[in-house]
Amino acid sequence: MAEAFLLLLAGGVLLAAAVADPRQVTLQWLRLAGIIALALSGLAMYFLLTRTGHGHNDAAFFSVVIALILGQLAFVQVAWRTTQRWLAAFGFIMSVIAASMVIGEITSTEASPVPAALRMGLELAACAGVAAMTGLALMDMLLGHAYLTASKMTISPFLRLNRWLAGSMAVRALCAIVIAMALQAWRPVSMLVGIYGLYIATRWFVGLLVPAIFIYMAHDCIKRRSTQSATGILYVAGVLIFIGELVGLYLLKETGLPF
Repeated sequence: MAEAFLLLLAGGVLLAAAVADPRQVTLQWLRLAGIIALALSGLAMYFLLTRTGHGHNDAAFFSVVIALILGQLAFVQVAWRTTQRWLAAFGFIMSVIAASMVIGEITSTEASPVPAALRMGLELAACAGVAAMTGLALMDMLLGHAYLTASKMTISPFLRLNRWLAGSMAVRALCAIVIAMALQAWRPVSMLVGIYGLYIATRWFVGLLVPAIFIYMAHDCIKRRSTQSATGILYVAGVLIFIGELVGLYLLKETGLPF
């Protein structure tokens, strides 16, 4: 599962580079996004190749993601901001598809009574949520750091990325609470609360509720142009989001539900 999470994190970083207005952020920040995504995807490929039983299709999809990241980095170097934005968006989509294929191979189908076609859709949606939450949280925090040296950058891109993070959290909470519980009522997973109750509580409280409060606090600081305070708050929120998304990915693997 490590290779799936690392690739999703790389995809989320690319998503941040795609949703940010490339004319309002610095090329250094866009380059940093590409470098981080390349390092994470390379590490993901290493874990994939060292795992026994990996499929050739998995390696091919991972390679496509790495190629898109290299393209994004190349066009950042020549300041083709719109082109790198499209490559980053495609890289996010491909990383979600590749990671969902890996998750699908290791998901416990016996524990999940959800029909196979629906389960594939839920895996794609959950993987997209994991990527968006972790990547946006990381790059939102790093964008706050960029204001220490980029004095000419307006506050608009920071607000934009923070709103995307808040929107992703709202959608993620809908999936992890409402949809997951509706599916549990429809096709119950045996002993869900008894076996995974602590994980579910951690997912909801540590990974969703508390970070939501911090994201709101960061948004208030950003509107007041207190970027250093917002960056510190986002650092704490990011740590909690990473914990919550790792737990959510584990619950997805074990139960098939989009936690």
